[in-house]
Amino acid sequence: MRLDTDEAARLAVFLAQRTKLLRLAYRHLGSVSEAQDIVQDAWLKFAGAENVQNGPRLLSVIVTRLCLDQAKSAAARRLSYVGEWLPEPADASFEDASDAALDISFAVMRTLERLSPSERAAFFLHDVWDLSFEEVGAALAKSPAACRKLASRARAALIDARTRFKPSSAELDRLVAAFEASLRSGDPSSLKTLLSADIQLVTDGGGRKIAALNVIVGPDAVARFLLGVAAKTPEGSLTSISRRLLNGSPALLVMIGGELDSTYSFDLDADGRVRGIYVVRNPEKLAHISADGATPEA
Repeated sequence: MRLDTDEAARLAVFLAQRTKLLRLAYRHLGSVSEAQDIVQDAWLKFAGAENVQNGPRLLSVIVTRLCLDQAKSAAARRLSYVGEWLPEPADASFEDASDAALDISFAVMRTLERLSPSERAAFFLHDVWDLSFEEVGAALAKSPAACRKLASRARAALIDARTRFKPSSAELDRLVAAFEASLRSGDPSSLKTLLSADIQLVTDGGGRKIAALNVIVGPDAVARFLLGVAAKTPEGSLTSISRRLLNGSPALLVMIGGELDSTYSFDLDADGRVRGIYVVRNPEKLAHISADGATPEA
């Protein structure tokens, strides 16, 4: 069926905003598949809306409301989650280099997870989509003053996450080389020199694969854990270590026995030392990630 002028215009607005909306939904839910479903549902509601004055703003409100409904069931699932929870790695379909305001790095995502759904919603609508607090209040059924406080708490919580830096390809090369040197020698010193004093290692197996149940803190503990995991990998089973852009940063994909075993993502401090390592091993969270097109490490 041929689109009329209004429908065609709405579709153009939606397509122009789609990646930004995906990132918004992902920041609420931490799930690639759920974010995709939310944005598709948002299109259906947007296509049928009447008297649309500002398409991007209306889409942001629709996505936010859908995410708030979905967040209730997501929170219930996480209560029974085994071990630490990390978001599903987001691939290139979520990338938008010009959209720094919707950072989806693991450091930011971990911080957002600790906020309430209302804090996230008020912050995103006001700070990212420039809705006034009166408009935010109408969207969330809260007073403008309450929404101002919610956004302020979220903004303050994100300060630490925003002081972290994404590794470059060269920095990732140095990390891999130091890890390999420590693995060959059995001495963690080479690896430890690249780790910050307050480094945290978060591993997510979801009860499906072996992972640390708690966050591992400190360069000595982190280095020894990583070397211990590598030492336990059956000889000859490591298929490849490949590079892929995940959540906006260079990351590593580890293939064992011809299957994707885990993804490794990193963030750095101001001195270039690794401050965070995020390892996703839960097969359900890796199902959408393909190794095709990844660049094998030398």
